Amino acid sequence: MIVALHADAGPGIGLGHAIRCCSLALALDQQGMTPIILNAAGNHLRPLLRQYGLQERECGPSPVSVAAAAHQSGARLLVADSYRLDRPDLALQAQGMKLAWFDDTAERTMAADIIINGAPAALDLPYDLPPGTIGLLGPDYQVVRPGMKFRQRRGAVRRLLVTYGGADPRQIGPVLASVLPPGLACDFVVGPFAPVPVNLPGWATLHKAPQNMPELMDGADLAISAGGQTLYELAASALPTIAIGIGTDQGPNLRSLEQAGALVFAGWAGDNGLADSLKAALRRMLDDEESRTALAIKAHALIDGDGAKRIAAAIKTLLN
Repeated sequence: MIVALHADAGPGIGLGHAIRCCSLALALDQQGMTPIILNAAGNHLRPLLRQYGLQERECGPSPVSVAAAAHQSGARLLVADSYRLDRPDLALQAQGMKLAWFDDTAERTMAADIIINGAPAALDLPYDLPPGTIGLLGPDYQVVRPGMKFRQRRGAVRRLLVTYGGADPRQIGPVLASVLPPGLACDFVVGPFAPVPVNLPGWATLHKAPQNMPELMDGADLAISAGGQTLYELAASALPTIAIGIGTDQGPNLRSLEQAGALVFAGWAGDNGLADSLKAALRRMLDDEESRTALAIKAHALIDGDGAKRIAAAIKTLLN
């Protein structure tokens, strides 16, 4: 039972969509299906595919090329995670197989057999699904990469993790480097498509496109993260997090996580006072173990790390 998956990836986009698809692919494999990644990003995506040991088939970026590659692979279902692809066109080209979309906004056509939105805010979005379309909505269906471990942290913050995505289109890296508390051990993660900040202090440990993010999360006591898929991985790891917004599409999810008490929101990339806001949030969180513990418990209660397994089970049921 072959399932094809296609995601946007590359400079300016990052790897969030691709990691989401690769994580789902691993869950599909564990449930007896054969996932194949349709790669239109070439070498930008290939290291990730090698890391996870996933099959790939090269394709072009158009709906015609993506659908053709899915048909040629023998797939019975195509999973698409893309803002770029035209949905009606892909649905037309993919006739003869089932179609599933990762969706983040409820603003585009829902012409699919399955719509997936694992964000907490998904339950409040105006989804109007056609008859027969399965909606996998809400945090029970949030996909995080495998290996995330729940760990209850006690005592002082000994290690800080800073991460802001596969790319840095808003040039947030230098701002984050400027707010690191002197002397506090820090793992500073820079994505494959982002430059290393020239002002990164010497006490921070640089990790360029690391393949051990679960271990880095497990070893930290507090995190600063951009909005996006990484926030959900931090939640699954019960790592208390200070978040910043990079794109306006992240707004609903950041607000819902903040309202749930699952993170501290420090502001938006480009805000004049962002550095001061981050420093203030760091001071509060470093001094308040009770608040850190409450954040971690509420975050993990929302995101338990089993979303990919639930989606894979729903796909298997649909195809049987």
